Amino acid sequence: MKSYNSNAAWKQLNGLLPIEFQIKEDNLPVEETWDWKGNKMHLDRYPNPTAEYRIFLHHGVGTNGRQLNMIFGHKMAALGYEVVAMDNLGYGLTEVNQKDIKYEDWVNSFTDFIHAENKRDYKKTILYGLSAGGMLVYCVACNLKEVHGIIGMCFLKNDDKRVQYETVKFPKTNWLALPLLRSLCSLGFSKVRIPIKGLSKMNDLVNNKQALEIFLADKLSANSSVQLQFIYSLVTYELPIPVAQFDKCPILLTQPEKDTWTPLSVSQISMEGIKAPFTIRILEDAGHYPMEEKGLKQLTQYADEFIKSLN
Repeated sequence: MKSYNSNAAWKQLNGLLPIEFQIKEDNLPVEETWDWKGNKMHLDRYPNPTAEYRIFLHHGVGTNGRQLNMIFGHKMAALGYEVVAMDNLGYGLTEVNQKDIKYEDWVNSFTDFIHAENKRDYKKTILYGLSAGGMLVYCVACNLKEVHGIIGMCFLKNDDKRVQYETVKFPKTNWLALPLLRSLCSLGFSKVRIPIKGLSKMNDLVNNKQALEIFLADKLSANSSVQLQFIYSLVTYELPIPVAQFDKCPILLTQPEKDTWTPLSVSQISMEGIKAPFTIRILEDAGHYPMEEKGLKQLTQYADEFIKSLN
């Protein structure tokens, strides 16, 4: 099994976090793999047999599971929750053994993983998603019979042109991007891989310049490459349940105050008319991937308060 012990990037980023949030050597998550259709999905787990809730973490297109445990997972585990982060296809240390990767594979793999976990050892389910992971866990929740709460750093309805304009790297050419992607995929170029940082506002991933350099060089996160068909399926994916009909569980948006990639307005557009209870809490001074002490403390506090309110 591949291990994050061999990845220098997360260790360098860990060292840039406030001391209170740095993962210590004696508190590393347990690394596991889970087989999904022949792919070895990498897991970063903080097990807790007596926990009432299990928090499932999902990354975005510029991060991975270990990076979520750094800023959030290990702190929630310290409060008594079981926490598990999965690296999805093409990210982190997951070993991909399928030729085609589409956004629906991300949704389906995470859905199947949650089903498998609850069958193995039932705990109440909380879903957490950072960046693109926010709306992904919403889509996953649509496919679950039981989910108790959703926490997202943002929620992006990627097939909404207003959201696309705010989040892509070259918004003025966005009118051409979708037809071009469709044509390239139909002409047999669907499996061609391109760096995700060439299409997205990856320079806005984090507000710490030293950390940004590390992210942009890390092939397990912000320097990963994705297939053209993944991008096309991401920006054309329709929500399984429209937000106006979604009432499965309460939702918490933990919006970083100084997020220049996905400001509050795009989540408000995406979740407009949401039927479920929807709460917004602002993480002061924090960037898209928050590394700022005040915002990180608030993230843990607000998430813990939210989960406790579900009882």
